[in-house]
Amino acid sequence: MKWIATVLALVMAVPAAAQDAVFDSYDALRDKLDSLMMAREIEELMIAFGGADEMTIQQLQNLDMQVEGIYPENFTDVAIIRRTAHENGWRQELLAYWTGLSYIYAYVLVHDTGQNVIAVNFRFNSDFAELNALF
Repeated sequence: MKWIATVLALVMAVPAAAQDAVFDSYDALRDKLDSLMMAREIEELMIAFGGADEMTIQQLQNLDMQVEGIYPENFTDVAIIRRTAHENGWRQELLAYWTGLSYIYAYVLVHDTGQNVIAVNFRFNSDFAELNALF
């Protein structure tokens, strides 16, 4: 299981480019994030949250297949594990997605400008400690 965490850590720690990850509201951001994570739609997730400019289409497709191989079932549950509010509309969140005993975690640094909500940095990983260390 340790090798899975290592592979996921190397491949999935892709920061989002802010211009690609703009949403009308926090609820819209979470709806998109939760629906794509829970369905394991990793290629679309990375495109929606800005990682697509860091990876080729082939790399995105390979990542999608890799995640589906490791997690053969969609996730059924989600919870915010950790949330820290900062000044001027900034906050960071760590979310857990799971089904049965299979867990994956997502980190997002969010900036609410008052007009848009931007996922400035997004990562996901099977290793909780890797993302928890970002706080």
